[in-house]
Amino acid sequence: MIDLPPLTRADLIELGRRIKIPQQVEALPPEPGQVWRALWDETATLVVILEATEISIRVAPFFFDFDDLIFNEEDQVALEGQPAVVLWSQARNIAPLTLDAAFGSVPLTRQTTGRIINQVLESQMTEPLDTLAALTRDSEGDGTLRERLLGLHISPRQIAEALGQPLVVGANILRNRRPVTSEEAEALAAAVPLTAHEILSSNPTLPQQWQDELQSAAYRRPVRNLARQRRKSDSEAWRSVAYGSYALAARQGNNLETASVRARIHSYLQSELERDD
Repeated sequence: MIDLPPLTRADLIELGRRIKIPQQVEALPPEPGQVWRALWDETATLVVILEATEISIRVAPFFFDFDDLIFNEEDQVALEGQPAVVLWSQARNIAPLTLDAAFGSVPLTRQTTGRIINQVLESQMTEPLDTLAALTRDSEGDGTLRERLLGLHISPRQIAEALGQPLVVGANILRNRRPVTSEEAEALAAAVPLTAHEILSSNPTLPQQWQDELQSAAYRRPVRNLARQRRKSDSEAWRSVAYGSYALAARQGNNLETASVRARIHSYLQSELERDD
C-alpha cells in the first residue's frame, strides 16, 4: 500500500482549478452510464448513474485527473477524452432531485468491488456523496414534537393562539396529527422556549408516499427556485414544501393516494412561488 498524506482543503481547491469539466449536455432522463453533477445545499460532486428509478438513483463517485498510481486499473475511465476514475465499490443511493447537470456517459462494463489503494483518500472522496445520500433524512422531522411541547407544559390553546388558528389546530399539532409549517414554526418559536429549527426537526415523520414523491427530479427546479427567492438553503426550502403541502393535506382530509399527494405538492409549490413574486 502506498502511504500518501491526506489531501488538505487547499489541495482539493487547487485540484478543482486544474480540472476542465466537459461541456454540459442536454438534460435527459437519468439513465445508467450517465455522468451528472449532484448538487444540494453547499455539497456538489460528480457521479456515474448505476441504476435509476423515479424515487432513487444509485450512483458511484466520479473524478477527473487524479494520479493513476492511487487507483486500480478497473476504476479508470475517460469522459470526452479526459482521464477519470469511478469508485465503483462506493455506490450510494441519492434522491433524483439532487441531479443538477449532465456531462455525458461512460461504459459500465468495468465495474469492480475493489478498494482504491489509498483508503484515507477514498474516505475523503466519498464524503460529499454520503452527505447527499442523507439529505432528506436530515431534513425530515423525528416525530418528537408532542413530547417536547408536553414537556414544556404547552397547551393546545397556547399553540393555537401563537399561530392565530382555531383550537382544533393546536390540538392536532399537539397530537402529532398535523405538522407545523416553516412559517408556523417561526410564529410558535416566538411563544415557546424552542427555536423554529427545533420545532421543524421534531415534526411528525412524513408518510412514505410523501417521502417517495418528494425525491422526484420533477421538484428539483421549483424547490431551488423557492430557495433562491427566500434566500434559504435547498434543505430549508425542501422542508418548507414537504411540511407545508402535508399540512395542507391534513386540513383537506389527508388523501394519501399518489395522484392526490402529487397534486397537493404541486398546488402548494405553485401558490408559494406565486406568493413570493
